[in-house]
Amino acid sequence: MKKMAFNKRSLTTLVRSWANVIGAEAPLQSDQENVPEIEELVKAKTESGKVDRMLIYNPDAIGEWFYEKYKDRFAAVEKHTDIKIQYLTANPPKTPVCFGTMFTGASPEVHGIQKYVKPVITIDSLFDSWARSGLKVAMVAVANQSIPKIFAGRDIDYYLMPYDKQVVEKALELIKEDKYDVIEVYNQEYDDVMHLSHPESFAAKLAAKHYVESFDKLMNAVDEHWQGHDTFVAFSTDHGTHRMLGLGPGMHGSDIPKDRNIVHFYGVKPKANGR
Repeated sequence: MKKMAFNKRSLTTLVRSWANVIGAEAPLQSDQENVPEIEELVKAKTESGKVDRMLIYNPDAIGEWFYEKYKDRFAAVEKHTDIKIQYLTANPPKTPVCFGTMFTGASPEVHGIQKYVKPVITIDSLFDSWARSGLKVAMVAVANQSIPKIFAGRDIDYYLMPYDKQVVEKALELIKEDKYDVIEVYNQEYDDVMHLSHPESFAAKLAAKHYVESFDKLMNAVDEHWQGHDTFVAFSTDHGTHRMLGLGPGMHGSDIPKDRNIVHFYGVKPKANGR
């Protein structure tokens, strides 16, 4: 079997493009590099070269290896998106470390989380720069989990729910209301289940299926209720998983390709009267 190599593109590079495509400032300590493919996609599919809505779906713990092995299970994700981008996530590949990097564009040494802890990040983040740029932002997440804890106290609206099902239901309500420029949605079932079993257990694969079904529901709602907007959508995980020597429960946190290689899916849904 060919040895798995590390991806080359750092996760720090995406925030500048996530800011640029909606006309916002980049976070102050973010990587100076961007992801040209994201900005080229937006320019190709919108008349203005920008979007005015974003729906960021963050499913926890779907490694690139899992997607490659079970690619057919992600058909509904690929149906709603246009491009895939491979990243090397932050190290150690733990949830608060990786989401800290994803939304600040900074390394763990800069944003301050270098292990599984959940302090409030004090450096500038996308949640800050989006709001500072005049955008109305909603975070819809499971209460007491990494993203709402490490990005607490921002000038955004928080909808913190009991678990994934309620998170998705609230996000669907917000899409229908059409009052937010950016909606960030976090789900965690696969991460929870694979720790209790393993990354390829029946229950874990069912949890991954739920992610895909939830994304499909959110995208269908965008298609129905955001027809008057140019919308950027993302299916963007934080880290992968592995099972030590093929035995025992699932885990992550090691500096290995299975834990650090991830793939994001991005799409643009142009407004109905757009080109």
